Amino acid sequence: MAVLRADVVGAAERLGFPEWERSRLQQVEDELRLPDNAEELLAYCGVQAADREEMLAARPDPDSDPDWWTITSALSAEVTRDLGQALPPSGFTSWPAVSPDASAVGLFAGAWALLANLPRLLELHAQRGVPESITVVTVAALGQQLATHRRTFGPAGTGLSTMWTAPLRFRGAEYEIGRHGYTRTQLGLGDGVSGHVLSMHIPPSGALDVHASEQSVAAAVESFGHWFPEEPLSGFVCHSWLLDPQLAEYLRPDSNIIRFQQRFDLLPQLPVADPSDGDRDLLRLGLQLPVPADALTEEGLARIPQDTTLQRAFVAHLRAGRHWYHRTGMLKKWR
Repeated sequence: MAVLRADVVGAAERLGFPEWERSRLQQVEDELRLPDNAEELLAYCGVQAADREEMLAARPDPDSDPDWWTITSALSAEVTRDLGQALPPSGFTSWPAVSPDASAVGLFAGAWALLANLPRLLELHAQRGVPESITVVTVAALGQQLATHRRTFGPAGTGLSTMWTAPLRFRGAEYEIGRHGYTRTQLGLGDGVSGHVLSMHIPPSGALDVHASEQSVAAAVESFGHWFPEEPLSGFVCHSWLLDPQLAEYLRPDSNIIRFQQRFDLLPQLPVADPSDGDRDLLRLGLQLPVPADALTEEGLARIPQDTTLQRAFVAHLRAGRHWYHRTGMLKKWR
């Protein structure tokens, strides 16, 4: 059953998506095809048994769940439309979170949209010569998203948090190689595409070892040169709370984070619309704790564990009336 733009508008409104999200959902039309071997594909993506069971039980159906079927179709169609393409200079907007009172089908809508595209992604990786070992760790982002959702919010699914990494990986724009994830990104200088860079990410998978990071960068240079030779690299860029120089006020000079920072040339800091954005990102990604909808209160800060240097730094910094910021840096040495 093909889903039309008009259908998406009505479904998104009934399901409580804000108006600015509805316009994103109605950009594409497609017919959703869910895989028959879903359980096998979920295991391939590293989805834990408990999450697999709940996701299979929440499989959307056009007759019993017409609105969520429509939303799942729209998200899946976006991945299909962008399959194999590098990220444009305008960037990527995360998939929207669903209403807190969404059904189980709604909580898994994004996950089903990704899984529907996995066979196409596997074909793309095979065509480009991506080793299966890289494919497996790359699509494991779905299993990680589900596990993080359960740990952070309680119920199974992906819907109560926005989704960045997994949609990029299932469209073939992002790959995990060693310690880092890399997003193929077009470099634009105001008059069209002027080159390509790899945007570096640091999955929360352990210590940020400098040697492992350098090995990952070297492997990325070689790998992307083979997989996407039509996209010669102009450099590596990283946009992260990890590059906030204020961290040097709290961490040892020989800490992994500070040593990681020293490998980048920071770009100038620009004004931000919401100074709490960086606080929320560090809380979510750095401390891996639930993020409140509004600004952190003293009561919220008091609940944050104080077992690590980073946890103590986070709380002390905010109690001093200051904020954490995302900063952007260019990797100094990569070839």
